Amino acid sequence: MKNSTETLLMLAELLEAEPPILPPGALQQVQTLAAELETFSEANLNEMADFIITWIGQFPQEQAIFEQAKKRELQGIPEPSEIQRTFPNFQVIEETDSAVVITPAPQAEKTSLVRHIKQSLKQWTQNNR
Repeated sequence: MKNSTETLLMLAELLEAEPPILPPGALQQVQTLAAELETFSEANLNEMADFIITWIGQFPQEQAIFEQAKKRELQGIPEPSEIQRTFPNFQVIEETDSAVVITPAPQAEKTSLVRHIKQSLKQWTQNNR
């Protein structure tokens, strides 16, 4: 379950990173991901995570950028370029066999991680049309 949670959090951060990591040309792939994730229930986090891992494989360069930026952020090292990426702050509140509850930012309303990702996918799609 822990790996599934980490995968879902990675996708949520990837969708909300500023400046965006995914290229605007990824609209069709993101729409496909959103449609596929709608078929998964919140109880199928492992299957959902496996699908996300396969999907993100389409974007090896963006995945590498995310991982490098995330490592720098965790270590407090500024990026060497002028671009400074910011990632939303997620706090895992509760993790069970079938659900993960998060707060996307300090003192935000609690929400399911799966619901948050589905909403983020819709928002990303709307912003990149």
